[in-house]
Amino acid sequence: REVTSSTVAAILTVLGYSIYDTIIIFDRIRENVPTMRRASFATIANVSLWETIRRSLATSFITLLPVGALFLFGGDTLKDFAFALMVGIASGAYSSIFVAAPLLTILKEREPEYARRKDQILSKGELETAFEQATEQAAEEPAPALAPVPLVETIDGAGPAAAQAKRERRRQRRRARPHGRAR
Repeated sequence: REVTSSTVAAILTVLGYSIYDTIIIFDRIRENVPTMRRASFATIANVSLWETIRRSLATSFITLLPVGALFLFGGDTLKDFAFALMVGIASGAYSSIFVAAPLLTILKEREPEYARRKDQILSKGELETAFEQATEQAAEEPAPALAPVPLVETIDGAGPAAAQAKRERRRQRRRARPHGRAR
């Protein structure tokens, strides 16, 4: 295929999309490092990938559906754009899952702390046990408790008291949401 301005735009779009997907995986790894203090970095990365892989693949597949429709039913310019997007989204999803996380694991396991953890796990022969413990620790994240909000009764639900109660309930819901997680 010929490289046009649409192809360049698609490549830049895919670059941003792929970087975003990689950041989501790296962010989950960063969140799991403090909760899995005794696990090797490979185990932490593996658990983190399993926690985000469904979201990453679903996002890629759902994005490919309209792009595929553009490729099938669009004009010549749109077909070039859609083709570049399809190739880029597929390769971006692949690289985020199968290239970026293993590369990060290789680089991080060279650090003294993670090399020491890996040696301890291998010397004890507890590789399967470490993975099971890491999975359990990741699953035991505390759920935020909801605080009861007193209901204020007004005529027809109008008035400043009802508005204040509504704002307070909204604040409580926002506080209860875990940050950086799918809703």
